[in-house]
Amino acid sequence: MSAAGSPSLKRKPEQSQSSNDAAGKKLKIEDKFSFCNDPIVTLKVGPDILPFHVHQNLLCQHSPFFAAAFNGSFKESAGSMELGEDDAEAFDRFIQWLYRRDFTISPIGDLHCTSSRYQELVRVYMLADKFDVPLLKNRVMVFLFDTIRLPDGRFRSRSSSDCRFRPRSGEIKLVYTNTVKGSPIRNFMAAYCAWHFSVAKFEEEHFWDSNSDNPDFLRDVTINLARRSNDRMNPLLDVNNFMEPVPDDGVTED
Repeated sequence: MSAAGSPSLKRKPEQSQSSNDAAGKKLKIEDKFSFCNDPIVTLKVGPDILPFHVHQNLLCQHSPFFAAAFNGSFKESAGSMELGEDDAEAFDRFIQWLYRRDFTISPIGDLHCTSSRYQELVRVYMLADKFDVPLLKNRVMVFLFDTIRLPDGRFRSRSSSDCRFRPRSGEIKLVYTNTVKGSPIRNFMAAYCAWHFSVAKFEEEHFWDSNSDNPDFLRDVTINLARRSNDRMNPLLDVNNFMEPVPDDGVTED
């Protein structure tokens, strides 16, 4: 073989080794990034079928509901799923939480602002309940406690007649219509009414009339009133009384 051909024969294994090194380096780099090879799924939400594009592994890691949908024996076709019955605004807050461990919510303010805040939080809780995401339900509960309590632990309401920070009948009905017996958010609503409504409030016919179609709520309030009369400690002093246990699967709240 000519001298001119020798260098090319020697370079071939060097080029092959260089290519392998590059491939190995690429794999190591990709391993450092959570979403590098994560497929994107499309979730079509609400009556307007609004599309949300989400990393599949992140979604399935936090929600057994979606894990079963996209990884189970009945996989959703073509990485897409329709959720026409769900609230798009609440779903957007769910996606915010997936990526940021937090979500935007209406501020605490006058009666209108606080009512909007309660409704937003209740709808997020309902989605978290449907998708089986206890971490998100617990985050909602922290927001609810922020609504009724100051950072130093004192309750925002200065008197039992101050209704700016209390859940209203609309939010209570929404909770009891869409959650099951024993749900922490049910317990929160009932406890607040029992421990922070005045006697005059319970004497109002309007209170009983507006909740006459919600016997589970009236039952829970009655139980809480009995506990209060027996000098039991107000459960609203500690948010942990309303937290759900989180499975030990490596997923934690930051």
